[in-house]
Amino acid sequence: MKSTVNFYSLDDVHDINICICQLVRKLYKTHESVIIIDEDNELEKLNKLLWTFEQNSFLPHKIYENEDKLDTPIILLSEKYIDNENIFDLYSCAINNHSKPLLQEKNDINVYEFVVNNEAKKEQSRIKYAEYKRNNYMLKHNKYNEQTI
Repeated sequence: MKSTVNFYSLDDVHDINICICQLVRKLYKTHESVIIIDEDNELEKLNKLLWTFEQNSFLPHKIYENEDKLDTPIILLSEKYIDNENIFDLYSCAINNHSKPLLQEKNDINVYEFVVNNEAKKEQSRIKYAEYKRNNYMLKHNKYNEQTI
């Protein structure tokens, strides 16, 4: 059975980076290991935000660089390393904030996608949704709030 892809639609009031941090916090608290995939400049913002978004929480993470040890439960992964399947073997969840769908051979990873409320991003999400569907992934879609994650 293929992985499950969870799409979450965001309203205008939602900051995608805060939503990613909230999801990471929830996954980490349930002992999941998490990959966050994005472009380099966005990973740096997320890196800083994961340290500061909540005063009394600690989410152990780092930005992956080529040949780094995968020794943290939360890894921030540049899209340039997306084809390194060895990384995906060690993690149970992936938050894909990259423009392309995450079509991996590994069948037991939960993928999370956020749908930002603007037409260009919605169209990008529709294309990714169709690609996941074409590749027989199990798909779920919810409106985002902290209870639905």
